Amino acid sequence: MKDLLRSMCDIAAKRGASFADVRVVESENTGIMRQDGRADKLDQSASRGLGVRALKDHAWGFASASDFDRDSAMDALDAAISMAEASAERTEQTAVARVEGIEDIVRAQVELDPRSVPVETKMAALQGFEESAIKLCGDKLANSIISYSDEVQREIVCNTFGAYVDTESIRTSAQAIIIVSDGGIIQRATDVIGSPVGFELMEKATSEEFSLKAAKLALSLLTASPPPAGNFPVIFHPSLTGVFTHECIGHNAEADLVMSGSSIIAGKMGQQIGSDLVTIIDDATIPGAWGSYAYDSEGTPGQRRVLIENGVLKNYMHSLETAARMGMAPNGSARAQGYSSRPIIRMSNTFIAPGTSELEDMIRGINLGVYLKSGQYGHVNPERGQYTCHAGEAYMIRNGELAEHLRDVSVAGLTLDTLMNIDAVSDDFEMKEPGTCGKNGQGMHVDMGGAHVRVKELVVGGRS
Repeated sequence: MKDLLRSMCDIAAKRGASFADVRVVESENTGIMRQDGRADKLDQSASRGLGVRALKDHAWGFASASDFDRDSAMDALDAAISMAEASAERTEQTAVARVEGIEDIVRAQVELDPRSVPVETKMAALQGFEESAIKLCGDKLANSIISYSDEVQREIVCNTFGAYVDTESIRTSAQAIIIVSDGGIIQRATDVIGSPVGFELMEKATSEEFSLKAAKLALSLLTASPPPAGNFPVIFHPSLTGVFTHECIGHNAEADLVMSGSSIIAGKMGQQIGSDLVTIIDDATIPGAWGSYAYDSEGTPGQRRVLIENGVLKNYMHSLETAARMGMAPNGSARAQGYSSRPIIRMSNTFIAPGTSELEDMIRGINLGVYLKSGQYGHVNPERGQYTCHAGEAYMIRNGELAEHLRDVSVAGLTLDTLMNIDAVSDDFEMKEPGTCGKNGQGMHVDMGGAHVRVKELVVGGRS
């Protein structure tokens, strides 16, 4: 394999490519779903393929081949170079930042490789989690969905800078969705567990920490109150801090969106764009975090990227191309979903760093406000900075204490205004939101979280 990929890079250079890389990706996946007390879906798949990029005459070409041999690999190289040549007069000239070519082999360290575990064992684990939730919900259960997935992936990146990195990753996750009804109100709660480990994730997990946690929340929301409407001071639980940080800041800090004019923080490098309490980091090096990786899909080491420090914009997330075009250093942010996709800039683990306040003091400082928990999703207009974040549950704050339980609460605001209006950041930290972020048709493993964050005022309302 190494000889073939090195040969392809040498040929690309001889044919005039200023840069070329070859990526081989092999993956094996298992997905299981149980619904309403029965096995519903089982998917198992495996793929192997190769993707080739060539930069010639300041234009890119890309081609891929599935389940390749030497001839089809060379055909893909020829197609990529030919595409770059054909595009040279019709595309904006580009270049890549030169980095040291690293040679490395990284193998996943897990206790129980999921490929060694029978499907029947995986199904039985799911069944146990589901039965616990069904029993607790009783006749209030409307729908239960318990799903499991594991992925084993090997990615080899070879380029004309001399890089050859061979990286294996293993990830295992499960999700519980519990929907309950009292005959009038319907409520839903979700819990997710996931880590770059093997099947030991499922063996160590308990129903109390997983499916029962979702069931108890769903049941409690049946008696929760609708949210008030109006402007209130709010506190974000770390799960909602993560949603806000990922959707409102993370995407805006992706350098490809900055260059396209789609980011509200374009041209603000070195400027104060948030409260001096706010430090936002995207870190691919956190051990055991869902979004971590050793090398990106260009062979650049994953890094800790401080995007905002004490309110000041310090950095964007870069690929080799955006780093060259913006005169900045590459920071290992280009990843691709599979062999047939080109690397694009993606987040990894994005969060607001802890501050110095205690949560109890943050609550005591509010006369009338809302504490938002169970962050679920967000929507943002990157160009205008308008966003909405939804929390599955919340609590009113009255006279500095938590009061009535709330359900289906949304908040809306302007990203930069919100960053400036953060007046307290807690000294705790949580990042337990493993998921998949979609961009340009590609999905990528990410996590998000941070500290509790207090915002002076936001628009609060119910689900639209």
